[in-house]
Amino acid sequence: MDGVKAFTIMMKDTEVMKVDFDGLKYEVINEKYLPYQIKGRLKKIPDPRSIKSSYEMTQSLIASRKNQEAVVSWLTGRVLLLSRANAKWIYNLFRFEQVGTDEQRVKIAMTCRAASVSDPYWLKFEEDRDICWSKVDVKQNPLNEVVAQVALHGKSLTLQGSMVTPELTTNGTYAKAWRRHADGLLWLYKLGENGNTESRIEVMCSGLLDKMNVDHVHYEAGTDEDRYVCMCPCMTTRDKAILTGMEFISYCNVNGLDPEREMLRVDGESIYKMWIVDFLISNRDRHGQNWGFFYDTGSMEILGCHPLFDHNNAFDIDYMRNLDAPYQFGEMTIRQAALKAMKEVDFHFTAPVTRADFITERQYQSFCRRAECLGLKVG
Repeated sequence: MDGVKAFTIMMKDTEVMKVDFDGLKYEVINEKYLPYQIKGRLKKIPDPRSIKSSYEMTQSLIASRKNQEAVVSWLTGRVLLLSRANAKWIYNLFRFEQVGTDEQRVKIAMTCRAASVSDPYWLKFEEDRDICWSKVDVKQNPLNEVVAQVALHGKSLTLQGSMVTPELTTNGTYAKAWRRHADGLLWLYKLGENGNTESRIEVMCSGLLDKMNVDHVHYEAGTDEDRYVCMCPCMTTRDKAILTGMEFISYCNVNGLDPEREMLRVDGESIYKMWIVDFLISNRDRHGQNWGFFYDTGSMEILGCHPLFDHNNAFDIDYMRNLDAPYQFGEMTIRQAALKAMKEVDFHFTAPVTRADFITERQYQSFCRRAECLGLKVG
């Protein structure tokens, strides 16, 4: 990694791991706090003084390469993709090359210290003297308004002000930006496409979930520069961080665990309810980054699923037509998954669902049809 200086991976103010790509040094200081994305991936590198053969030297280099791959994968996974709406404008703002390589994404992570709203990890450099978690944490520091404007609206602006921003470490497809409300809490604002249809569907689905016994993120309708947005509060707290479903599955695979068995063991109730919700709302977009788990940042214990969120692609027309579309869990169709889940959990509506809860008649009829398949009464 040319031009990437040595750094320490920090968990709040605790040193976790020292990394020096050029010197091939990967020193774990506190194994308990290793990011889940790295746990189980690191190889032991022997002391150079103990190496006595070319074979041992080769094995040492292979181990170093594996360790580099693990750390690089963790860093690049924290950086926005060029495919996200307005990402190219964000890259231009920071004068990043629009190449999307691992090396470029690592350099971007260096720029923002890999700080994210999802967890309290960050990077500390050798020259840092007075830098601590309280000065890096995006939840408690003023955000860069210029970056937020570019991220949400794709404006051509000049970078100025504080470099504290979560926009470089927020992934997804749609234009979005973090805003701090008057109460000090962070809210995520998201724009849709096609007249903001997706944002309106997100708010509609939030209202539907309000009428189910399901833990979910609450979305509200709002405006930003006279444009319709859906907005929701940040899920994470000082003590609760997010492990995405994709990261959880990878962690399980690396450490010899069966992902589906483990997710059901950790929080089967929430997983099953997610399957039912996805069937009811014809959700084609339950990918590995819009479901996942909370873990305790002190004990590192995986606590259970975080609330359901990101339903702006629900009620897809083709998906509404096909009750037996493929589903990404257990090699089942989406209807098979929902029927299986209904046998495992108490899922019910907490208030009547009516036509007024939907944008279109087609959405309402589809929802009613699917509820009937599961033996649920919507009225």
